[in-house]
Amino acid sequence: MPVIESIYIAPVKSLALSKVGRVEVNHRGIEGDRRFLALDDEGRAVTQRQVGMLAQIAAEYSTDTNTLVMRFPNGDEVVGIPETESESATVLWGRVITGSIVAGEWAQALSDFCGVGLRLMMPDAPGACFDEYPVSLISQSSIDMLGSMANGEKSFEAERFRPTFLLGGCEPHEEDSWLGKGVRIGERLRLRIISQDPRCAITTLDPATGKRDFDTLRLILGYRPNPRAAYFGVYGIVESPGTVSVGDEISLTM
Repeated sequence: MPVIESIYIAPVKSLALSKVGRVEVNHRGIEGDRRFLALDDEGRAVTQRQVGMLAQIAAEYSTDTNTLVMRFPNGDEVVGIPETESESATVLWGRVITGSIVAGEWAQALSDFCGVGLRLMMPDAPGACFDEYPVSLISQSSIDMLGSMANGEKSFEAERFRPTFLLGGCEPHEEDSWLGKGVRIGERLRLRIISQDPRCAITTLDPATGKRDFDTLRLILGYRPNPRAAYFGVYGIVESPGTVSVGDEISLTM
């Protein structure tokens, strides 16, 4: 039976993923996930596609205390309750995201480490920073199959594909067969699987360093050809909120 093998969050979009054991999931995804977003000096959203070094920065965020921690590879930390100043807006996946710029040390720390001018934005709506849909799923067996296609040149980490939920107990690409179906996870969470996940250049980056190390997109298209995109994993929307823990069983519903 399919189960939740790992749960991943990134309180600041496109920073390093963290594994957690239990999360609350609402209609905008995991509570506290992607709560903040990096912007460049022109107010454009910045991810690892533009600045790969973001992958080297870890973040933690407590929704209870509103405390954000950012940790850098040299051991430096920026810790505090983010206070906002000027209002801002940016475009993400065709959506206008409104919010406020975070004051304090965050911008300088990000800019100094990455070598480009960056600011931190806190969207008005929690969970506004998802890509196409708020929940992404991929099975470990799909990742293992992709690795087998590399003829020993590369094995792939789940973090490279930045899933919300990594699935165990599946056949390779079994998650594709769930398109259009309902999925129950644990006691209460209900998802509807909406689409396959079109992969971008972030999958070509080492998730630990943010440096390009393999043409993952070409490998995916080599055995899963599609004229539109390199699809790998699936996206879902939340039909009924709930708590999810590692080890929860997954079942299909109507």
